[in-house]
Amino acid sequence: MRGVFGSKGFSGPLTSRLGLLIRRCDIAVILVPVALMQLIFLYLEFYGGVPPGGFKACRHTPCVQKIPKIIHQTYKTQDVPPNWAKTPGAWKEKHPDWEYMFWTDEKNRKLIEEHYNWFLGTYDGYPYGIQRSDAARYFILNHYGGVYADLDIQPLRSVTEIIGDAELVLPQTPNFGLTNAFMASTKGNPFMKYVTEILPNHANRWYQVVRHWHIMTSAGPTFLWAQYEGWTGDKSNTLIVPAGYWGKCSICKAHCRDLSTSPLHHLTGNSWFAIDSFIFNYVIMCNPLPLAVCILFLVDLYRSGRLTFQKMNKHVAEKAFSKSNNTTFAAKWALFFVLAGVVYYLKQMP
Repeated sequence: MRGVFGSKGFSGPLTSRLGLLIRRCDIAVILVPVALMQLIFLYLEFYGGVPPGGFKACRHTPCVQKIPKIIHQTYKTQDVPPNWAKTPGAWKEKHPDWEYMFWTDEKNRKLIEEHYNWFLGTYDGYPYGIQRSDAARYFILNHYGGVYADLDIQPLRSVTEIIGDAELVLPQTPNFGLTNAFMASTKGNPFMKYVTEILPNHANRWYQVVRHWHIMTSAGPTFLWAQYEGWTGDKSNTLIVPAGYWGKCSICKAHCRDLSTSPLHHLTGNSWFAIDSFIFNYVIMCNPLPLAVCILFLVDLYRSGRLTFQKMNKHVAEKAFSKSNNTTFAAKWALFFVLAGVVYYLKQMP
């Protein structure tokens, strides 16, 4: 019988080329950049976006709030899931002098139809409901101004302390980039207007090949981040809120704690996630090094002849599986797995 990646028999020429590629694979060439990427993610998570001297929402004295006192939240219907059922009441309780507006899918579409009819075709054409929810929140803020917050975000105190006197407030994620889970703006804000106008151009792009990436880049957080980075308008009245100051925890962590600096508390969210979201977030983005170590360990097992159905020459086998070679192989991979375990532990630290 030929090897798993043999050139004849069932495997065929494709697996033969794959086997040759694996045999030529240099473990270090792959592990080193993956390890560097993981270290960059860790650095951004622990230190990225936190300004020296602490976060200051107000830039002028006296600090006069420019963003309208309106709170916007949205869900498919009026029947909010039990785990989020207390959220609307919490916002009303902590903001007694604010107006509270709850938006259903029906109300969202009515807003688009009555005031932004030019976008209705794109809106109805989105294949996923979360895309319509993402898009609607930009139109709501552009039309009314105020604060938008996902239903998995509850206030511990008034949000005035993190919107200050800004005209546009966008929060950073604890990983990297911006998010649209919590936003605030003045009515008719130039950036929000720009975002609504550019949305149709990103509804269907060639790189949106999987569901998660399609959602993120068509109207979701990645789209918002890209538009803000590329926007050439006046950013002097924009406030970028570091993740730690609005209480957002990394998706890579199993357990999180609310920071005392944040007026917000986060419940379990991401209700739109599917299997591709899990792979993209929790495997590729959160744990690239542990994943690479596991895959390359199997590759090395195959390359060294420890994982094969091929018959080996007795002399070659004795040399390959000598005590010293086995000790070196075991020590090398023990070190790699320890490193992967340490990185995973650091990622889980609250």
